[in-house]
This record gives sequence, C-alpha cells and structure tokens, in this order.
Amino acid sequence: MLCEGKNPSFAVLLCVNRDNPWLEKAIRSILEQDSPDFEFLIAANACTDELWEHLQTIAASDSRIRLFRSEVGQLAFNLNFLADQTRCDYLVRMDADDVSEPQRLRTLRFSLLREPVDVLGSAVILIDGDDREIGMMRLPETAANIKSAILSRTVFCHPAVALRRQFLLDMRGYLGGFLSEDTDLWMRAIRAGATMKNLPDPLLRYRIHENQSIASRQGYAEVASHWLRELLLAPSWYTFRGFTLALAKSLFSPMLPSVRRYRRSKV
Repeated sequence: MLCEGKNPSFAVLLCVNRDNPWLEKAIRSILEQDSPDFEFLIAANACTDELWEHLQTIAASDSRIRLFRSEVGQLAFNLNFLADQTRCDYLVRMDADDVSEPQRLRTLRFSLLREPVDVLGSAVILIDGDDREIGMMRLPETAANIKSAILSRTVFCHPAVALRRQFLLDMRGYLGGFLSEDTDLWMRAIRAGATMKNLPDPLLRYRIHENQSIASRQGYAEVASHWLRELLLAPSWYTFRGFTLALAKSLFSPMLPSVRRYRRSKV
C-alpha cells in the first residue's frame, strides 16, 4: 500500500466539480513532487461526464491516483468521504486551481517528523490566472498566535494544510459551512486544544481569480454562526469578541477596506 513505508504517510485530497484551465497543472504539481511516496485521492463531485472522463484519462497514467465520483456537491462532505478512503497518517489538502511547490511534501514530512502537530500549514505565494506572482500570504506561525489571529483574519490557507487523519476523525470531520468549513474546523480545533502551526516557507501557489467566493456575505454569516456556537459552548471575552467581529462583517459589508487590500496584495 502507498500509505506504508514513509513515516508519516501522506494522502493528498483534491475535490473538483468543474473543469478549469488550471486543473491539469494542479494535478501535475502533486504528481511531480520530489518526495513521490503518497496516495492521491480525487473526488469528482456533482460533475459532468466530460470532466469524469477527463479525470479518468489523467488517472490512467499514474497508479497513485484513486478516483471517486459523488453526486453531493458540498466540499465538506467530499473531504470527509476521501478521509474515510485512506489509512495514511496525514491528509494533505489541494485545490484544483492551485500549484504545489515541488518540495511541498518533503518539507511537510521533515517538519512533522520533528514536531508531529495536528494541523500544519504554510505561507503561500499568490498568483493570478496567468501564473504571475502578485503577492504573498504570511500566516501566524505558533498555536498562540493562531488562536489570537483567528478573531479577525485567516489563520490557515486551507489548500495548503496537512491534517493528522486521526485528529480529523476525533473532531468528527468537517461539520459545517458551504464556504467556511475550514474556519469551523479551526475553531473547534482550538477549543479541543489541538496542536497547530504554520511554516514560514511558501509551499503552495494560491491562485486568485474571478470565480472564487472570497469575502462573500454568506461566508461572513457562516463564520458568525460558528462563533455564536463557540460563545454558547464556552462563554468568554474571547468568544464574544469573535462573534461580534464576525457579525459586524456579515451585517455591514462583505467588502471591508481590509478585504479590498487583501484582494490587491494578499499580504
């Protein structure tokens, strides 16, 4: 089995429901990793027959790819489904329009051998639709800084994280949100005392394009609902601040000045 031999073992999870100009580049960036021992699980969810046939053609060229087809379009459902299909130690996220740096898995494995945390992310390079670099997203690196920063900003770039599989199972997987399933998981992880960190090295090229749902009113509203749950479960000044900040964003503007700066520079 591909999950045997390397410690820790990796399963890369990618979900896709429509073709895009960067899909093959995203898949190739995983297959061309300089640490080649991993499983690559791809879920085609609520997709067309044409996309399914395209993925089958790609998968035929590499035995590490395992394809699954689902009629459910929600990302959280499909990530949970893929997590159940592997027995590898860590689940490495990947999106269908981003590009992994060739040393990504090697760097993650080296870090996890030294410090086997539950959630390991990294900084990311921001690129546009033509692969031009347009900025850098640096994220809080320590667990303490992640807990503090989540009140007001993104603390992990979701497609750049590696999750300990048993941790995700203990957390009962991804539970909520059509646009914020990752933020919901990070909140629950903080409450559970999970070990988390971000590496300063950029290991992913995160693509910015028109079809993304960044800073939408629905996303802010979902995050506010997650904070309300945290406030009710663990009332504190911390959870109250988180709820009020998220509620203000959802009520007053899905395009606050800080978000506009983020879209321009992604710093």
